[in-house]
Parts: sequence; C-alpha cells; structure tokens
Amino acid sequence: MDLTKRQQWELPLVLALSALVAGIAVSAGRFDLPSGTQTTVLYERGYAQPNDGLGSEDRLEGDWVITPEGLRLRSGQSGSLTIRLQDTHAGRPQLSLYGQRGAAAHWSLSGSGDGRVFRELARSFYWDGTQINLTDAAGHPETVWLRVSVTVDPSVTPADSAVLSRLRVVTQGPRLLIPNLPIASLILLTPLLAYLTRANVRPTGALPYSLAVLCGLAILAEAIVRTRMSDPSLRWWERVLAGTENGCYFLVPYAVLLGLFAWHARLGRGSFHPESGRLWSQFALVGILAWGGSSRLGALAEVGAARVDPDAVKYMQLAAKMSSPYDTEAWEPLWIWVIKGWFWLTGDSYLHLRLLTVGLSLLVVVIAYKLFRDYTGRRLVGLLVAALLALNPYLISLSVRGLREEAYLIATLCLVYVAVVPHRKWSLKGQAIGLALSGAAAQLLRFNSYVFVIPLLLLWAWKQGGGRWKAVAVPLAFLAAVSVPHLMHNAREYGDPMYSVNIHFAWARNFEFVTLKQQGCDGCPSQEQMKANFLAGRPLGGYEYVFGMHSLAEVVGTTLRGYRDMYLWPTPLFEIQTGTRSSLGYGLYLLGLGLVLFGSYREVLVVIVLLANGVPFAMALGIDPRLGVQTAPFVTFILAFAVWWVCERATCLWKSPIVQSWALRVRDGDALRVSRSSAMRQ
Repeated sequence: MDLTKRQQWELPLVLALSALVAGIAVSAGRFDLPSGTQTTVLYERGYAQPNDGLGSEDRLEGDWVITPEGLRLRSGQSGSLTIRLQDTHAGRPQLSLYGQRGAAAHWSLSGSGDGRVFRELARSFYWDGTQINLTDAAGHPETVWLRVSVTVDPSVTPADSAVLSRLRVVTQGPRLLIPNLPIASLILLTPLLAYLTRANVRPTGALPYSLAVLCGLAILAEAIVRTRMSDPSLRWWERVLAGTENGCYFLVPYAVLLGLFAWHARLGRGSFHPESGRLWSQFALVGILAWGGSSRLGALAEVGAARVDPDAVKYMQLAAKMSSPYDTEAWEPLWIWVIKGWFWLTGDSYLHLRLLTVGLSLLVVVIAYKLFRDYTGRRLVGLLVAALLALNPYLISLSVRGLREEAYLIATLCLVYVAVVPHRKWSLKGQAIGLALSGAAAQLLRFNSYVFVIPLLLLWAWKQGGGRWKAVAVPLAFLAAVSVPHLMHNAREYGDPMYSVNIHFAWARNFEFVTLKQQGCDGCPSQEQMKANFLAGRPLGGYEYVFGMHSLAEVVGTTLRGYRDMYLWPTPLFEIQTGTRSSLGYGLYLLGLGLVLFGSYREVLVVIVLLANGVPFAMALGIDPRLGVQTAPFVTFILAFAVWWVCERATCLWKSPIVQSWALRVRDGDALRVSRSSAMRQ
C-alpha cells in the first residue's frame, strides 16, 4: 500500500517504540515460561546392559561378578565400585543407586577429592533410586571420586545376594526460564498492524490509534505477571489471567486487527489489492508462527533440560565422536552432521538439541505455507495449512524430542515443491539443482527415501515435456554420489551395503513377533537377548520380512488397514496426520477429499501414496507413528482445502446482489448519519 510522507515517518516511530517496550518486557521477565530445575547427567551407567558395562575410568574391586542382572555379590562376599566425576561444581550433585539389596547386605558411600583419601558420606540406604545429596562430597573441586562399598553377611542364603544394576549422578541447577519470544514479538507487530489497519480506513489518526494499542499491550503484560504473583485465592477473572497459557491474550487483539484489515481491504471493496493481500498474508503468517512457536516453547518448558529420546542421545554421541563425514555407525549421516554443526555454534546439551528441532518445526510451517500457496495460487490455502500444522498437537510434542523428523519434513517438502509446483521464474538447471539437493537430503536422512525420491524425479522430468528427460540425470547423479560412500561404509563395517535400512526390518521383526505377538520366529532373538539388544537375531531384508514372514493376504489386509486408519477413519493415527478427529474436522476432511479427488489437485493424493509407500503396514502393527509423519502436510492440505472452499462459498454469498444491496444501504445510512453529525456541529 502507498504511504504518505507523514506515514513514512510515523511508521518507523511506532516500530521503534514497540521494539523498546517489547525489549523492556522481555528483559524484565514478563514473558518467561518457567520450567523445572535444570538436570545435567554427570554419570549414568547400567551394569545390567552388556553394551554399557564398566567405563574406562571405573574401578571394580573385590568379589563382584558381572551378570545379566548387574554386578552381583553373594553370601559372605564384599566389593567396591569407584567412579570419577567431573564438573560437579555446576550444581547440586545427587546420586541414585538401582538394584536389589539383600536383607543382610550393608553398603556405604565415600567421597574423595584426590582419589586416595576417602571420607564416608552415607550408609544403609535402599537401592530404589532414592537420591543422595553429594554437595558435601563435591565441594568446589573440578574432579571428585565416589566409592560404593558393599558387604553381604555370610549367614544369608544365596537368594539374599546384592545386585547393583544402575548408578546415576546428576546435578540440579537453578530453575530454567525460557522467554516466550514468539508471543513477545506481537508487542512489536500488533501496533504496526493497528497503524496499517487504521491508515487503510482513514488517512489520519493512525498514530494515536497504534500507540493506544501499544499501551494496552504493555498494561496487559504487566497485569498478567502481577496477577500471577498475587495471593492464590483469586477471583474468576484473576484466575484466568493467572494461567500459564497467556499467549492467547496477545493473539486475540492481533487476530481482531487482522480481521478488520481484511474487512476494509477486501470485503468492503470487493477484492484484495495485490499489495494489501500480500501484506495481510505476511502478517497472518507471522501470527500463525507466533502461536505455533508459543505452543512449542510451552512444550519445551514442560520437559526443560531433561534427557531426550534414546535415539536422540545416540545421535549426540555419534556427533561427538565422529571422525569422518560417514563415520556414523549404522545411522544415516546428514542429521549427525546437522547436530555436530549446531553444537559447534551453541554447545552440546539436551536443551540445545531441543531448541534446534523446535526451530526446524517452525521452518516446516513456513515451507508448507509457500508450497501450498504456490501450488494452488491462493494465499489463504497456504495460511490454512500453516495454521493447522502449527497447532497440530502431535507435531508440537514431536518438536521437543530432538529427533530428525523435522529435518526430514523440510527435505520432503522442498523436494515436492520443486517436482510438482509450476515454476515460471526458475530455469531448468535451477530446478535440477533444487531436486538434487532436496532429494539427497531426504536420502541421507532416511536411506530408504529412494522409494519416493526417484518416482518424483521422473514425474518432474515427465512434466517438463519431450526432449528434456536428460535433465533428470543431474539429480540422479548427485543422489548416487552422496549415497555411495554410505553404502561403502555399511559394507565395510557390517558386510551389508543396505545395513542402515535392513536394521530397521530386524527391529520391526523383533517388535512384532517377540514383543507384540510373543510367539517368536525363525531368526528371532529370545526375550533375554532382546533385553540386551533389541536388534539381536538373524539379519534380514525388507522383502524377507514383509513377504517371507507374512502371507500375501496378511500383507494386503494389514497395509489397507494402515491406510484406512491413517487417512480415511478418525483414529489416533488420523489425528496425527490432520491435527483433529472431531466430527466437524472429519466431515470437512471428507469434503476436501472429494474436492481434491475430482478436482485439479488430485496430484496430491499421488504424492501421499508415494510418501507413505509401505509405512501404513508398520503403523497397523503399532510401530512408532513418527515414521509416517512426512505425509502430514499433504493430508492437512486436504482439510485446509475444504475450509477454503467453504470460505469461498460464503464469499460468493456475500457478493450476491441481495447481500450487496443490503451492504450498500448500510454504508449509505452510515454516510448520511456522518453528514448530519457534521452539519449539526457546524
């Protein structure tokens, strides 16, 4: 929208004052999300797991025997375990012992600052995970030695032996406070939106209007904090303001201003001006990101700096010890590279890893908006997809787990964007490079991605028309170039080039036949072997697992059931894909499915089937639903398209002659009242 000279200096003034107020509010802690205490693991080892065992600096003395249950002492035996801790000054260290303490087993805990002279700290505690404060033992030294000494009376039976299965030492730091920057950014943007909304109606009065909105937001931020700090016996409206989920109080005025802007820029004039439409969609996207970012930071505050998923811990360990680009054991390398680079910038901690995946989750929302906006040529469709993804409960919970799914979603969305969306400004070479980069990224995040990467490359080449098939050679060659080193690494280390893919089928076999069905199979490990290593048992490939261990009827039936539960029926799996399984949401989804199937966007259904492939078979067996999350943006599009269609029908109703004549009479009546009021004042 064109600005007058007066508006060109008023807008920067509003922006500067809003930035000042937002900065003061954030620095004063007005947007802090309180979390629990920061827990840092100094030492954790499970002696019942052969993969863990004793550390290189652990010292085991006496009659200990290493068994599948842990370190064991029998009748009349004694022993000690000495460990070394570092950086204990960072917080309040606490030790927990886990295992089985016999009725006549006595134990004591001693500490030392030099590893030679030990002082007793505690004795005769049960081994049930009870935390023992080590502050006196740690003091201020950088390094502390701890010794657990155990003696079993000779008069007891062998059943009363002592078993130490796990030892864990953590430090408890101060409470973690996470500033809710997405919501705080609305203090900066809402007055700006208020100014533009007012300026779109009248050329004067926009500055005081926006400053009044800014003052209201500042008062609201202060009122929320002061109410939360007051007496717990509050009136009902005070209890509302005292809630931790206070982001909606800043989102409501923002949403109201967006509605007013749209009313005056589109409905009041019949259609959006291109500049006004672009500006409105940008503000709307920022509001969606603020809402989604606040939800994700709220989930982050709930878990704080606690330990992440075991898979994420493994990624961190591989990133720390990686000596060459493909030195990532049986895991695909790209996510390990990303973690290593991120930790180089921020430092390595569980909290930093969670922050990385939260940021990537918001980037997924932005890329999905651009994909479906450009694919349909409608900004509102892109905004609806972005809003549904930003508020999807499963994606919110997934974003704080430190896993690679967000990065995989980004790679998949970029690949589909280049392969499916018509590009008028991109050259053929540019599109080929985009396909090469996004396809390689997907492949190096999940090595079985070739099942949809190659078909999408061929689809892109077919859409380019005759004589351009050779352009697909560029992404295919790049895909092979980055995949071959990983294949060579697998062959050298494990004797199977596809080991990073086949290992998941061994896991699925063990989960299905040993854990789920509890019937075992040829090549399956025993329950005891499973406790030590869930990937134990005879290696096998995907074809052998799917078709060698299931009948054709079972494969077809299970796969169809998985597709039904993920995409056609309001189940928990469907809720993961769409973010809802309410009656209204499900009805709109069915409407959207029909519109897409019999409309011009049925290509999306092909993309969903390509991305899902055989994943619904695994979903029907109860395997982790995050394996199918790559289809969620495209399923969400079906629901969003139905909502857009309903909005369009409502707009057509608004444009009907009857409603337009009514609106004209209302505007004429308003103009007549204004003219009469002006005449009376004169």
